Amino acid sequence: MDRYFLQVTLLLLVAALAYFKGGSSEKRVAVVLVSMHVVSAIQYFLFSDWEGLVTWPIFRMSLDLVGFLAILYIALRANRWWPLWVGSAQLLAIMAHVFRAIDANLPMTVYLIMERWPFWAAITITGIGTVLHARRERDARIAS
Repeated sequence: MDRYFLQVTLLLLVAALAYFKGGSSEKRVAVVLVSMHVVSAIQYFLFSDWEGLVTWPIFRMSLDLVGFLAILYIALRANRWWPLWVGSAQLLAIMAHVFRAIDANLPMTVYLIMERWPFWAAITITGIGTVLHARRERDARIAS
């Protein structure tokens, strides 16, 4: 549960940073990440456990797929490099679900790491991208 609260705290800090210091790409990606987390939390609290975690979680894969498509849409319209990296992290989460569907003998620990780690990476990359954008904006104001 400590990792959950750490993830929520980090996500909210990055979202606040994106809201106050980021451009439109930073804000949009932060909204997608927060939305994914909120929908996932609602699903967890309504059904008391991760649906199909022992077999193949269709809800989680659908959520990761929708998040990936939204981030890909943002990345293709942004003039920044980091949204593509966030999209790549989301693609890794989708591939974890695909590997689980193909090989049901995939150890649960391996699956959970493959499925959950990319979200941490997406939060971190979004935070770094927001800080770099804020620095670029500050330098442009100073130069002019």
